[in-house]
Amino acid sequence: MKEKIIYSMLTQQVNMKKIYILIGSLVIILAVVLIGNFVLQYKPTSISDKKEQGCINSGGTISTAMCCKSVSDFSNTCLIGACGCAPEHSHQVKVCNCGFNKCFDGSRCVGR
Repeated sequence: MKEKIIYSMLTQQVNMKKIYILIGSLVIILAVVLIGNFVLQYKPTSISDKKEQGCINSGGTISTAMCCKSVSDFSNTCLIGACGCAPEHSHQVKVCNCGFNKCFDGSRCVGR
């Protein structure tokens, strides 16, 4: 009778270990799925990020330039004068280089 009780107790302990391993595995899988979902659904949130993505999506490349102090990152390069100030009135900003005969309208590369 004692052997049956001991066997039963050992079996329960083994089963509990299996349950703990199963629960732990499920928690890890759930964490990986949630993190993966977050990474795959990441979308730029700042205006600068959206403009940068618009530049890249429309065939432009990102670089920097000295532009007037009133100009922010990824300004409209289709307008004349945004980057034509004297050095003492300029600062470095990110710009979108769209290539020959194109300009960045503030959201994407367009023809001039």
